[in-house]
Amino acid sequence: MENRRLGILFLVSLGLCGACSENPESMAVPASGGREHIPTQSTSDAGAPSKKYVALGSSFAAGPKIPDAVPDQSCGRSTGNYAHLVAADLGLDLTDASCIGATIDNIATTPQSMNPLQLAAVTPDTAVITITIGGNDVSYSTSLNACGLAGMNGMSCLETRAGAAAPDVDSADIDNRLAQEADKLVAMLSQLKQAAPAARVYLVAYPQILPDPAVVCPPDVPMQVADATFLGKVGMKLQATFTSAAAVAGVTFVDLYAASHGHDACAPADQRWVEGQANASVAAYHPNPAGMRAAADLIVAAIQKDAR
Repeated sequence: MENRRLGILFLVSLGLCGACSENPESMAVPASGGREHIPTQSTSDAGAPSKKYVALGSSFAAGPKIPDAVPDQSCGRSTGNYAHLVAADLGLDLTDASCIGATIDNIATTPQSMNPLQLAAVTPDTAVITITIGGNDVSYSTSLNACGLAGMNGMSCLETRAGAAAPDVDSADIDNRLAQEADKLVAMLSQLKQAAPAARVYLVAYPQILPDPAVVCPPDVPMQVADATFLGKVGMKLQATFTSAAAVAGVTFVDLYAASHGHDACAPADQRWVEGQANASVAAYHPNPAGMRAAADLIVAAIQKDAR
């Protein structure tokens, strides 16, 4: 009963709980892990508070290859991504606009191919927004894959191969783009807040993909140690950028990076939150179902904390 009351209280303070009842028969059966589902208030009820939740971001939000794929879309969205899990835990009305390959610009300024701006999903009545974005702006995922493939052939992705005009990964260019990313994130987050002034915005960090200090663990992470060291530093710089941008923009930072320490792609299989290259059932160097569940738990905890 106490847990249910706490759940109702934080939803009320968010404006997410319309006509919540103290009648135990009105509540759904608790989900696994002690999480309770609050039934969604019908949008047809006059004056019902908004429970609209919009999820934005790139593949780290979309969850490509995680069961089950959302039908009739080309963005790699999964019903097992953290947004769907959070929505189920809290009884929110989810609009998932996340998409593989998305950049910061695809949120608010530049449509992504045939997909509209992700910002278009945000309306003034939006109550909760989560977002993971920025890795593609610095070629994080493509560099991880490029370095892994190079390592499988006994080569470094940071060195120019014989007959090639340039290395697979331009470390100087990545560092230059990282230096500009905080300002881009702050500007985009400000646009989100303008589009939904009453919404609570949660900037969700990338998980720690490679161990710190860097090691390699073929076949999951078959890259050269120097390449892994560089990419590990890219992950740390992204983390610092997210921390700074969230503080400047005045949004809540969900620190998945810190929480995922020890759950990287070289961790034992039953402890990983991300996968390397060996597990073809999950996108390489991306969260697996356990990682999405962990992210969802952190987001739910952040929403509850903000609502106190």
